[in-house]
Amino acid sequence: MESMSKNSTSCESNDGIEDRLSGLPDELIVHILSFMPTLDAVRTMLLRRFQNLWTFVPALRFDFHEMICIDDKPPSTHVAFSSFTCFVRNALLLNRRSTIDTFRLCIGELGEKSKDTKIIGDVRMLLRYAVEREVKDLYFHYNAPFFDPPGCVFTSQYLVTLTLAGCTLKHYEHQSQPQMVNLRKLSLLYVYGSTKAFNQLISGCPCLQELFINTAFGPELLSLNINSPSVRKLYLRVYEGSYNLNCPSLKILDIAICETHVILNMIGVISLQEVNFKDLPRDCNSGGINAYFRRIQNAELISLSSVAFKKICSIKKMELPQNRWKRIVLHPQWNRERCLEVICMLIKSSINLEELVIYAGELWVSEFSMIGILLL
Repeated sequence: MESMSKNSTSCESNDGIEDRLSGLPDELIVHILSFMPTLDAVRTMLLRRFQNLWTFVPALRFDFHEMICIDDKPPSTHVAFSSFTCFVRNALLLNRRSTIDTFRLCIGELGEKSKDTKIIGDVRMLLRYAVEREVKDLYFHYNAPFFDPPGCVFTSQYLVTLTLAGCTLKHYEHQSQPQMVNLRKLSLLYVYGSTKAFNQLISGCPCLQELFINTAFGPELLSLNINSPSVRKLYLRVYEGSYNLNCPSLKILDIAICETHVILNMIGVISLQEVNFKDLPRDCNSGGINAYFRRIQNAELISLSSVAFKKICSIKKMELPQNRWKRIVLHPQWNRERCLEVICMLIKSSINLEELVIYAGELWVSEFSMIGILLL
């Protein structure tokens, strides 16, 4: 690193006790500082050993609400955000690295102040600064449904990981279409927008490997075509709407279906190996479970969380379709007879089953014995 000493000598404190921290090389101290909130990293400059080492960290992390909660009587939102903006900008300008690996900007909820034009302008400016420093991992959280990140974010050739939370996806015109050729992981958390904007964003990520969608809002986001030839892992947590999965390279599907009015169409999922059910609808019935299981009948591994398994056990009359699962992983909330019945049904419906894994917690010995009898 520029102007950093390659070796640091160990020293002793005034009472003769060895100061091991002073003996650490600069590179290791910088690595440690990179995991800290940037405000805490800056404060280390008060220590003689650290001095300006914080200016070499490859990761910058800023949380507006953590900063304003430091004082017993926080200033007004305008004053506080102006101070926050100044701090973030100076941290970016003083950073001595030519590029930044990680930039985390968490603003959260500002209420009515989030519509203030100056605050919006400051937020856009900070994101542009980060993109100009060729950031590779960008996390942005702003609970403002009307706010859409600047177009430069979606045209960065350096981004590898992008997380957007609380903001809006905007449809861009031809000259500013999203084009992130190196993006590997995209996370959309409680986002707003339109189907057109979503499709444009996905199509602009030709090398996308992981897609994480946790709740999409707005009437135009209730029917999504997740069409990506490169995605290998998909996490989907949805409450309503229809979702068409056309991902021929998809290997792992983590899914939480939180309501009954969710339609999941698996159109081009031909390479699916692992399906993890994190949740199922509260009012699920035998027909609904059969429909979901038929769509994943060619997967090799099926995993049911404790929540999903409990909801299956709540269905009194149920017949499961045959499948080709080779491995089943269960996390049951044990309630004796009904759990055994469901496990038995899963075994009988899996004609190619090779392995059954049960994380059952505290069970009676007799219940373990009964499972063994079922498997025999």
